[in-house]
Amino acid sequence: MSKNLASKAVSGLKWGSVSTIANAVMQIGYTSAMARLLAPEAFGLVAIAGVILRFGSYFAHLGLSQAIIQKDELTEENIRAAFTSSALLGLAFTVLIWVLAPFATLFFENEVYASEQVTPIVRLMSLALLIGGLSSTASSLCERNMRFKELSIVETLSYVISYLGVGIILAYLDYGVWSLVIATLTQAALVALGAYFIARHSILPLFKWESYKPLFNYGSKMSVISFLEFLSQDMATILIGKTLGPYKLGIYDRAHRLVNLPMYMLTRTISRVIFPSFSKLQAETSKLANAYISSTTLLATIIIPTCLGLLVAAPEVVYILLGDQWGDSIPVLQVLCLAIPLSFITMFAGIVCDAKAVLNLKIVLTLVFIGVITGFFFLLRQYGLVGFAFAILAGELVRILFYQTVLNRILKLSYTRQLQVYIPGLVNGLIIAAAIYALSTVLRGAGLSHVLVLGAQIATGAVLFIALTLFFPHKTLKSQINTLLSKLGIDENPTSYYGRLISKYRKTVINSTEG
Repeated sequence: MSKNLASKAVSGLKWGSVSTIANAVMQIGYTSAMARLLAPEAFGLVAIAGVILRFGSYFAHLGLSQAIIQKDELTEENIRAAFTSSALLGLAFTVLIWVLAPFATLFFENEVYASEQVTPIVRLMSLALLIGGLSSTASSLCERNMRFKELSIVETLSYVISYLGVGIILAYLDYGVWSLVIATLTQAALVALGAYFIARHSILPLFKWESYKPLFNYGSKMSVISFLEFLSQDMATILIGKTLGPYKLGIYDRAHRLVNLPMYMLTRTISRVIFPSFSKLQAETSKLANAYISSTTLLATIIIPTCLGLLVAAPEVVYILLGDQWGDSIPVLQVLCLAIPLSFITMFAGIVCDAKAVLNLKIVLTLVFIGVITGFFFLLRQYGLVGFAFAILAGELVRILFYQTVLNRILKLSYTRQLQVYIPGLVNGLIIAAAIYALSTVLRGAGLSHVLVLGAQIATGAVLFIALTLFFPHKTLKSQINTLLSKLGIDENPTSYYGRLISKYRKTVINSTEG
């Protein structure tokens, strides 16, 4: 990876991380407020509508966003073609879902609730497809050109206005489920306007097949893959909504979001930088393999300890953020804390396939995974929500094996080297989880409040994470940190305060025990 590309990647990660942290903090407040203002059924109804909308979105976008980022040489006509098709597809599927909403929601209808509850929600939320169709080209151009600073500012401001402003106010005024819907649409509209302001492009329609062909050749396959991944990822939501009703789905949805959303925000920041970076290395297999190992090792080192710490602190997190009425979500959250990190780490293997345009193989792999996870759901359905969560965990373990076979084939990475990326995060995570568990046992036994216990858990986890990651890193992690610092060249300026600090860190922590 060239230093210019690396510096852009670091800048993107920096601004993306700032945005992620800001949004994570705001999400905590938003989740806590909305969980107290709305009943679980409201979240369940929106989750069902979200499944239907995501079903249509993969066909409405046809993978054109990824095609714009991945294409080596992008012309002005390609951009006009992408905007024309995205806008028309967004409009077409908005109309289609509006018309077919009553029929789509019949799948979820049972004695607990009727499709009349879901249909108007689906219809209004379908406007998100039109908004997305109008904005996807601008957003993709921002990512292709790594303008993550501007994107981060837009996304953070839109979140403040939409969710902390519009959403909470409407919920307080007893708009119920509509507060969730309107907040979602408001953010989508604000992000669309902001993205176009950053990356202005021609909106003149173009109907010339030569400009569409290279985008559709790649994008159509990406759309199929995204749709199949949607089925695999939302299988639990679909089956719970169908068999257990909105209350149980609301419980599952909140538990899933508590662990999934922070991980999604973190990995979305990284993946938005990694995909264009990987795409620029698509012809250099050896460099791409090394970039994948480094990125995945560092990511696993962050999210595995975070999720294992959350597993132990789940009771305090649920009672503080959601309230006492959400106690049923605790065991579900704990199981998902084991499954979700595997899902996001495996995502990087999928990004490699996207960057290398190895899409047919990825389609086959995803189809097999859908069959596997459906089988696990069937076997474990008798255990209710916890059974569904364990099915997700089992499915993710199988998917790791699938992707290891793929990466062994396309990047010539040995299975041993691929498994090593998990070791630093797993070792650090077990140490952190054990320490938090011991502390929690004492503090809970002493009858301290949930707030005090959670504060102690966070402080303990943070101190141990910093110590184990930066000052006592596992040898595999140590090697990757050293490689990262060398490639970025950020310690080459001896007159810089940060340069001297990093140089001292390398000498005392990294290089002192090399070999």
